[in-house]
Amino acid sequence: MTSPKRYHRWALTLKPLLPAREVAVAYLGECGFDMFEPSSTGVVAHGEEDKVDTALAYQLLNEIKAFARVACDPSVVEQENWNAQWEEDYPKVEVRDENGALRCTIRAPFHLSATQGMDVVVSPQMSFGTGHHATTHLMTASMLELPLEGQTVLDMGCGTGVLALVAGLSKAKLVLGIDIEAHAVSNARNNLAKNPAVSNPVRFECGDGGLLSGHVDGKFEVVLANIHKNVLSQDMRAYARVLGKGGDLLLSGFFEGDVPAMQACAEAAGLQVKGVKVLEGWACMACWKPA
Repeated sequence: MTSPKRYHRWALTLKPLLPAREVAVAYLGECGFDMFEPSSTGVVAHGEEDKVDTALAYQLLNEIKAFARVACDPSVVEQENWNAQWEEDYPKVEVRDENGALRCTIRAPFHLSATQGMDVVVSPQMSFGTGHHATTHLMTASMLELPLEGQTVLDMGCGTGVLALVAGLSKAKLVLGIDIEAHAVSNARNNLAKNPAVSNPVRFECGDGGLLSGHVDGKFEVVLANIHKNVLSQDMRAYARVLGKGGDLLLSGFFEGDVPAMQACAEAAGLQVKGVKVLEGWACMACWKPA
């Protein structure tokens, strides 16, 4: 029997919060941490035990002490324990439009069905994308502003599959979700089965941006990518290539301070930026590909 994966979980308290949190996420992202949960006092960073360079991480955190107070509470958790943490006291998430109208509820199977707007059922398990994180919330709100019905949609870094499910429930013609983690793909497929109202094809594949080489230019009318900023920068041209002319690209997974760099990257790939939303310091950038 395969032993469960072990993960570093570092809870950081930072004062002042900004820009220390943005710098900490950037630094720890270079050390193998790949998931970050912002808090009112700092951030909680997660990364697989065998992929995290702890010596380098401590070294870089010490550099932040030049302009902020840093307290780090490190721990190591097993995969099963992390699953329990995800599901303990798991609240539903409500996404509203700018007028306050309820557009979408993202909930666990044990919550009552939503009586207004879209109803999305997600069991998070070990995958990222519950709607609680600011980036998922921003992406969902931005998606609901697009005419997704009848569109072909690509969801890069799909995690739980929540954004792919929002697209499916919006009556997208076809949805493809891709994630580098096999457990995320399995979780996304399980969540698809929990949403029988999705009637058009939604499928999930395990891989990274390299999988896009197997798709023709302009195949997708909407591309979603809620991933680490380094991955976004690396794969931006691939996203632009598979995006059809006049199509929409939504990007998140980076802080407000990273917007200028991400905009430059998108424009270098031939895209134009339509707007930026910000929540809790995180950003979501809406781009389109000129016809």
